[in-house]
Amino acid sequence: MRILKEVIDKIVPASEERMQKKAKELNSILKTPDGLGKMEELAIRLEGMRENYFPMKKLVLVIAADNGVEREGVSKSKRVITQYVVEAMLNKKSSINALSKVFDSDVKVVDLGIDETTDTKNEIDLFGIIDKKLMENGTENIVNGPAMTYETAVKAIEVGIEMVDKFVKEGYNLFATGEMGIGNTTTSSAILKVFTDFSLDNIVGYGSGIDDKTLEHKKNVIRKAIQNNDINEKDAIDVLAKVGGLDIAGIVGIFLGCAKNQVPVVIDGFISAVAALIAFKICKNSRDYMIASHLSEEPGMKYIMRELDLEPSLFMKMKLGEGTGAVTMFPIIEASCQITKNVRKYPELNI
Repeated sequence: MRILKEVIDKIVPASEERMQKKAKELNSILKTPDGLGKMEELAIRLEGMRENYFPMKKLVLVIAADNGVEREGVSKSKRVITQYVVEAMLNKKSSINALSKVFDSDVKVVDLGIDETTDTKNEIDLFGIIDKKLMENGTENIVNGPAMTYETAVKAIEVGIEMVDKFVKEGYNLFATGEMGIGNTTTSSAILKVFTDFSLDNIVGYGSGIDDKTLEHKKNVIRKAIQNNDINEKDAIDVLAKVGGLDIAGIVGIFLGCAKNQVPVVIDGFISAVAALIAFKICKNSRDYMIASHLSEEPGMKYIMRELDLEPSLFMKMKLGEGTGAVTMFPIIEASCQITKNVRKYPELNI
């Protein structure tokens, strides 16, 4: 907990002075006011994060872990799929690898709690993974009690921070959040329900492609999980520990770590957005370094964006996760950094 507190103390808000300067510069180039819309807003925010910011090395940081609630049959996929997808990522054969190649970014996968006991034939090779496993078989089933201890949740957050520190030292200065863990739309929905008064009908979605019957079952599982855990809703880490997951906790750390290092981090879909919300509740200033990417098909996503006061730029009906939506934002971020570099300026006009 000491490490986490030290990190929070180091997170400063984005520079208002630099953002005002960038806004003035944008008004001095040959275009109509706000003519480039969200790209101008992004250029201003990026300058607030770091002076003369430009992406040099880009990274999709994927946190992987299994969730005990998967045993309740809330997903179309079984937990072994976590291993199969992670193996594909490590062999550069997953969807996130294909997109990252297009956008010239790297992919790293961190294991916080993949349940490898489900592979009885030993066919899966996770060579190359960053092993930071905190729970050998993934989290506990949230229907029966807490997913993890409070201390484990803190450690998972601190691993995310540690990973950002490590890769920033290696020259990465643009991050996207990715995740892999069967059952994590259930844990994410449970967290969001604790934080809000919204009906489960409004925030729980089809996740892996479940049918209507399973969707109703999923809602009931979430109700039971919240009822069976004595949750302190005013303590975001307690909420995370009681009904969340290790993957979500690790991503919380990524958001806090990027804010500490004053580098932008892109929110992916629903799971990533829930982690962003927790990071925001832990440290308000961390929001200044978050960039929204796409509006996930999960219904709870729009409520989180509203809470964070962030607006997605992409509306692509995506719902895969892995960081696939976040990485598609990379070229827009790069383009936003170029607006004032290659357009003729007429400062005396102040158009």
